[in-house]
Amino acid sequence: MFHKVLVPLDLTDKHGPAIDLALRLVRPGEGEVILLHVVELIPGLPLEEEREFYTRLEQTARAHLKRYGERLSQAKISWREVVICGNRAWEIARQAADGGADLIVLTAPRIDPDNPAAGWASMSYKVSVLAPCPVLLVK
Repeated sequence: MFHKVLVPLDLTDKHGPAIDLALRLVRPGEGEVILLHVVELIPGLPLEEEREFYTRLEQTARAHLKRYGERLSQAKISWREVVICGNRAWEIARQAADGGADLIVLTAPRIDPDNPAAGWASMSYKVSVLAPCPVLLVK
């Protein structure tokens, strides 16, 4: 089993299967799931100059993470939320390294057989290349 599982989430509702898998990989009382949301910084819109804008995005993200966290709490799995600003792929990898994650569980897009190269630019591909630990892609 895993002790620290990092689950990066965006603000969509497609991450149920990733949460379900994290529930099966962490035993109650023996591990932790870290729910991470990275607010992507908009080029030309620095954090310092638009603090109110980024604060609203952070609040929205925390509310979203709490909904997923409730499922973990019901299963008696320890969890915490982390919301940061930056480049998503780099920050996910950095959080995994700094937080000592054993595994990253990440929602991945299905590859279109008619256009398989389109998936190479996905966030899941970028994270899998940068990650300091194993990455489990959930489709």
